[in-house]
Amino acid sequence: MMRRLPFLLFAALLTIAATGLAPAPSSAASGAKTDSTNTARFVNVGPYMINFLQDEKPVGGRLALTIEAKDLAARTALTQNSQLVDAMVLPLAIELYSAGRPSQQSIRTFKLKLIDALNRQFGDVVTDVYIRSLM
Repeated sequence: MMRRLPFLLFAALLTIAATGLAPAPSSAASGAKTDSTNTARFVNVGPYMINFLQDEKPVGGRLALTIEAKDLAARTALTQNSQLVDAMVLPLAIELYSAGRPSQQSIRTFKLKLIDALNRQFGDVVTDVYIRSLM
């Protein structure tokens, strides 16, 4: 029986190799590629420091955003035109803080206006805007 054990192990290894367990690492590698592609679609912008006087009272705030682009090309367009993105965000951020502390409705309105403005400028590249920090 002991003489047959190495032969049986060798035959079992050949059978496993013939059935092909190689596709499993390939699918795992493609899953990792998909995850890295998904995380590459986000663009962090800000923080924007909002300070102004309204009715002789100081209004201040801090806003940091994450913009979700549709694909990598859209992310590249947003990243390369960061000054234009800043110029679009800042007036909307001032409007957000103009009534004092932002309410949930004013935050939703801000996000919708920003998505609309970015999509008009860059051609339908933004899927959503997330607020990272709001003070």
